[in-house]
Order: sequence, then C-alpha cells, then structure tokens
Amino acid sequence: MRSRAALSCTGQLERLLHGALRRARPSLDLQAANLKLPPALGVRRSQQANADYQTSIALMLGNRFREAPEALAQDAIAGLHEEQDGNTAVVEQAFVSKGGFVNVVLKDAWLAQHVVNMATLGVQPAEYSKEHSKSILVDFCAPNYGKKLHVGHLRSSVIGDTLCNLLEFRGHRVSRISHTGDVGSAFATLIVELIEQKVSLETLSDAQLGQYYESGKKKHANDPAFKAKVDDVVIQLQRIGSSGTRTLDPVVEKTWQRACEVSQAAYAEIFDRLRVNVKERGESTYLPLIPEVINELKARGLAVESRGALCIFVDGPDKPPMLIQKQDGGFLYATVDLACLRSRIFGFPGVDDTQHDEVIYVTDQSQQYHFQHLFHVAQEAGWLSRPSHPKGDVRLTHAWFGLVLGKDGSKLSSRNGAFDYLEDLLNEAGAECQRRSVLANDTRADGGESLSSLNQKIGDAAVRYFDLAQQRERNYKFLFDNVLNLKGNTGVYLMYASARLQGILRRAREQEPALRRVEDWNELLTLADARGLLSEASKDWEPSERALALLLAHFDDEVSATVAQLSPHYLCDYLFRVVGQFHSFYEKCRVLGDAKQDSRLLLCAATHAVLQRGLHLVGLEAIKRM
Repeated sequence: MRSRAALSCTGQLERLLHGALRRARPSLDLQAANLKLPPALGVRRSQQANADYQTSIALMLGNRFREAPEALAQDAIAGLHEEQDGNTAVVEQAFVSKGGFVNVVLKDAWLAQHVVNMATLGVQPAEYSKEHSKSILVDFCAPNYGKKLHVGHLRSSVIGDTLCNLLEFRGHRVSRISHTGDVGSAFATLIVELIEQKVSLETLSDAQLGQYYESGKKKHANDPAFKAKVDDVVIQLQRIGSSGTRTLDPVVEKTWQRACEVSQAAYAEIFDRLRVNVKERGESTYLPLIPEVINELKARGLAVESRGALCIFVDGPDKPPMLIQKQDGGFLYATVDLACLRSRIFGFPGVDDTQHDEVIYVTDQSQQYHFQHLFHVAQEAGWLSRPSHPKGDVRLTHAWFGLVLGKDGSKLSSRNGAFDYLEDLLNEAGAECQRRSVLANDTRADGGESLSSLNQKIGDAAVRYFDLAQQRERNYKFLFDNVLNLKGNTGVYLMYASARLQGILRRAREQEPALRRVEDWNELLTLADARGLLSEASKDWEPSERALALLLAHFDDEVSATVAQLSPHYLCDYLFRVVGQFHSFYEKCRVLGDAKQDSRLLLCAATHAVLQRGLHLVGLEAIKRM
C-alpha cells in the first residue's frame, strides 16, 4: 500500500514536521511522547485565510514536555524550511498564530507537481500490502426473501456498498455480504400459503411472492390450523443443514428453494440499477453452527436457563435478557446472529475460511440495542481477543443510519404520497428526469441508448447519491425537487460537471491539431512534461487556479476522513466543493485559446481524474453528454 505521506498533503507535512522537530530539538524524545504518526501531529486545513494548513503539534509537545508551545512552534518552523521533498521545497511560508498553532503555506511549484502526481498515481486504488491491509466484512442490505425490497433498504444498500468501495480503495480485503432472511415465521407463512394454493413453482414471480405472503399473513392471524402448519415449517427450516435424518419435507424444501431463487433474481435487478455489489448469504447458512455456539456460551456461564428458555442477561438479572433458545427448542434472530458473527471471526470451513479482522454492520438506528448486546456477548465470550495477532483484537462496528422521511416528516411510505417499494421509487425518479428534461432531447449514449433509458440511469444514480450525501446518522426528507436539483449537492450536478469536462476536451481536440490523438484526459496527465509545465505555470497562477489545485490535493485526506467516520457524506461534500471550485475557475480563467491553455488543460485533467474516481467510489457512472 502506498504510504499516506506519498499521497496526501497532510501526510507530507506530518513527515516534514517530524523531521523538522528532530532537527531543531534533537533532545526531544518524540517516541517517549507516545506520538504516533499520523495523525498525532494534528495537521489539518487551516482556519486562517492566509494559510493552507495548520498543526497543533507544539501544543501537544508543550503539554507533554512542559515547554512553552510558542517556542516549540518557532523551532518547528525553523526546521521546516530546511526539510525538502526531493528537489522541490514544500513550504513557502510558516508562521505561528495565537495559542502556538503552526500555520503553513505550500509552495505553488510543489503544489502543482503534487496535483499531477496525485491525479496520475494517488487517484488509483491503493496497492495491496499485507502489513497494512485488513480483512474486513461489511454486512449490509439484509432483506427477507419473499418480500420486495422496500425504501428502507435503500440506505443500507448504498451506504454499505460505498463503504466497501472506499475500504477496497484503501487496500483492504473486503467481503460484501447481505445477511438474507431465508428462515423464520414470515418466510414459513409464505411457503405454507404457496403449497396450500398449489401455485406453479415454474412460473412463480416476485409479484406473486408478495401477493401470497399477504394472504398467508391474514390466515396466520385468524386460522389456528394454518398457524400450526407455519409453526411446523419454521421448525423444519431451522434444521436446514443439520446432519442425521432428513427433517425437511421434500415439498417444503422445493418450495423454499424456488422462493429463494425468485427473490434473489428480483433483488439482483435492483442492485444492478443502483450499482450495488453484494453477495447474498442466507441465515440458513449458519444454522448448523448454532448447537456448538449455544454449548460454548453455556460452558462459559453466559447462557443460562430461565423459565424454560435459554437466555443471556447482558444488562444484569433485572433487565430483559437476550433470548437465544425458546422453550420449544426453536432459535431466534439473535441466535443466528451470534453463530454468524462467530463464523466471521474464526472462519467457517466449507463456506468462508476467512478470519476477519473487522466486521461492520450497516443497519438502521432501530437495531442499535441489538448490536450493543451482540457485541457485548462476543466480547465476554472471548471471541474478539487476539493478544499476539499483528492486527490486534477483532473490531466490531455498527454503522447505523437514520430514516428516509416523506415530505410530511413521517417515515417514507405510500401513505404520505411516496412509495413502499424501492423499485417504484427508482421508476418514479426516471420519470421525473424525463418530465424535468434533465437530458437534452437529442442526447444519446455512445451505444445508441434511448433517451428514456438514460433518464432512468440518471434517476437511479440521483437517488443513490442523494442518500449518500446526507449525514449518515440523521433522518432526511426525500423530495424530488432536492434529489434532481441541477445546482445543489446532487448526483445530477456532479454528472453534469463530468459531462462539461468531456465537452471541454472535445472542443480542445477540435481546435488543436496536437490534441487530436488524445483520447481522454488521462493521456494529458501522462505527458512527459506535465509536471514541469504545471509547475512553471504556477509562478503566475490566478487565485482561482491555486484554489482549485489546493482543493484537488485534499482528495486523499477527504477519503481518509470518510473511511475513519464511515460516513460517505464527507466525500460527497468534497466532490461538491471540487465541482463548485472548478466552475469558478472555468468562469474566471479562459482555457481554450489562452496563452496558458496547456497548463489550464492540465488542471482540467486533474479535476476530471479526481471527479471520476470520486464518482466511482460513491457508485455513480459518469455520462459523457448531458
């Protein structure tokens, strides 16, 4: 994996500050200060209008060694000017502000070279490294077979998928898993109804699954005989994969398998539209592990019998326990989750041998209590402790999110003028794009794709991006006026900027014979003199040119912040700022036909590289013409 210092401005400055302090104060034992690099040096974008970055290193060291922060800051500045990055100095100016903060202004020539380096190298996926790379499993989406994906699955699907994209970009080995409900009372209700109605399995459709589930649910509530059949099927399904005598009725098994297949196919269509990449793994996968897990928890004294059931009193004897086995021997949601989690930590021969270093669950806020209990049991059972492992203990994270609300502020549904099902929401987004003429009427894709199909693609992408652009832990209102806003922080706005960049390149190729063989922006960046050209041009940059270059240089740091917080809206906000700054640059600085055309085209190319990588990470496909 490329070092952070090779990619980001903060990484470069952290390395230089470390060297500067050792040069200026060789008596200081930075290791004794227990400062880990990075991010302990506290380098961040400056709040000062006349500086690019600032650091609180002097404050931290001053507190640690009982020295005046201002004196340490002045020593750091003195050493900074002596530190070099290759043959190009990094720091133009450094000064101390109130409180001992070190403020830094980057040299324009170094910034120009860094932008070209970052655009050609740093906007590529990080290289695999066993030293830094973790094995991370992200659990997201997790629908129940037999039911259509509803609007609530939108957030889990797109947030989970984007987090996977980001973690993979950082060089981690990522498993993308949808923990799908293929057992339980609801699915058993559907199976019994399909059998009783003698529904043809060969022609069974996704729509029929929903229809027969609803009719079966009514019978389950009012017909004791029907309920008894459902209870029997529940027990049968919970024995899937068990060794010994066959316990699953052949008709039940065949119906179960077919219902799973139909649901999988329907989900795949929606995932494809939203550009979500995930592998479905049903709850039934982990059923054979449950007896072993229960025995282990009993042996450790965590699982105890209470009123004929098996319970774990996570919050003490006076609080409601986690129920893991009912009086009739049946298992519960929590039981399957425990077996599943243990397999993810220790591996599951025949299914997935990976022993993951980290497991991230992406669900709505209502499941916080469940995952707090789940993680507590895993900790108490000793599953997370790995004293001698190079990656340390197993890390568990619940990346929960808020709700999608309708215009009236209530949960999004058909009752408040919105939609129950995700498919309906996406279809309406495409129709809204058509009604609002988001695309010009003569727009055509390279492959001759229809205008209607392109509008649907943009609608799907706009829905995905708008969700990601919201703060993960907050509820938000879903309004098409906001989702398809051509000027706000929306997918449409970003895709329009990408198309505008493509248009600039097309016009450049038409006007400049030397550029006619240039197929894309990346070819400009790989020219032998690209670094020198932009570096030379930086001597008389316009303010908007420098502002754009500096913002582009933030890319790696913005990705790091997004991953650290598991919050895609950080990256979305950054991309929105990049596009806004690019538009400002393009309005103030003539590109084609100007004496500085070549260097400004390189800034356009760097912007394109950052925007394309950013769109890829958030799961959007750029459109060349809009």
